[in-house]
Amino acid sequence: MAVALAGLLLAGAAGVTAWRTSATRPSVSADVAAPSSARELLAGLPDRLLPPPTPTALPTDRAVGRAALLYQINDPKSFTAANGDLPQLPTYLVTATGDQFSVGLTTMGAANQALSPDGRWLAQRRDRQWWIRDLTATTDRAVPPGHEVRQWSSDGRSLLLGQSTGASEAFTTFTLSTGELRPLALPAMPARRMLAFLDGREVATAEFDLGPNHQPRKQLTIAIHDVDGRNARTVSIPTTQQAGPGDIRNGLVPIVRGGGDPATVWALVAPQEENPTGQPAAPPMTLVGVDLRSGKPAGRIDLVTPKDGEGEEFIGLAGTEILLQRWTADTVELVTADPATGQRRVLTSLPDHTRVILPGD
Repeated sequence: MAVALAGLLLAGAAGVTAWRTSATRPSVSADVAAPSSARELLAGLPDRLLPPPTPTALPTDRAVGRAALLYQINDPKSFTAANGDLPQLPTYLVTATGDQFSVGLTTMGAANQALSPDGRWLAQRRDRQWWIRDLTATTDRAVPPGHEVRQWSSDGRSLLLGQSTGASEAFTTFTLSTGELRPLALPAMPARRMLAFLDGREVATAEFDLGPNHQPRKQLTIAIHDVDGRNARTVSIPTTQQAGPGDIRNGLVPIVRGGGDPATVWALVAPQEENPTGQPAAPPMTLVGVDLRSGKPAGRIDLVTPKDGEGEEFIGLAGTEILLQRWTADTVELVTADPATGQRRVLTSLPDHTRVILPGD
């Protein structure tokens, strides 16, 4: 959930508040072992992922087990050009064992649903309020009104919430297992995008303007603050990790994602050189990463440049692997890429125009 942080961070008052579970049914734990990695969550996907002919709504009276992903299929013809309305699309939850459930309609592209890194918790925005469902039980917790979901903790135990107060934003952690709220004391900082919430202890953010005079950045600096407000450090993604010099650039919003295990941040980098032919063409793209704890490079992956109906798109992280959506003239696939070797592994094929939402995103 890479959501922009607006305004200044306010120091939160100390204290803990218990937020009661709103579910009327008792919490019944599912007999589902915790996966040892995000890779295990994705191991049970079918060879081809298709919506069920008669979708079953996500049950509220029983557990379904940990989730592997959420997805939507966008019909390009569904956009109403006359009034600009975006379509409401069915969203499907796929469990780690390959079962599918309908989780309602969501406006195309809206960030109204998300999964925790371990696939256990589903966050849904309903009636202008966030709800957190334990998929391995029946617990359904209401997030207090006025709080927005900002980032899952990398250990899957808590959630970072933001509460807007005019031009500023105060932050609170929400313990997933108990519903406890704890205001955080963080230093003031300019508006930044949230990249990672490391084990519920550190917040990693970065600025995303395009640099002086809107020029692409040669380096991305990531600020990491301890939630008690006492310690701060930085790590950087130098784009010289490419074969040649490059810039972090992608229109108005550079593609940068954080998460995984160990926690890393990856940026999509394009070469500085202009197209020598002068003809419009997609430049070659490279993913460059940094380990958020050590500050050391996490690797690099050269993507297949979109051309003649083929290409690759960076969509997220799963443990130590990169998740890509790859398309050819015949199919669309969800694949993982090993940062150390660049080796690809196909997880499943997808219908055209599928939007995938991964755990921890």
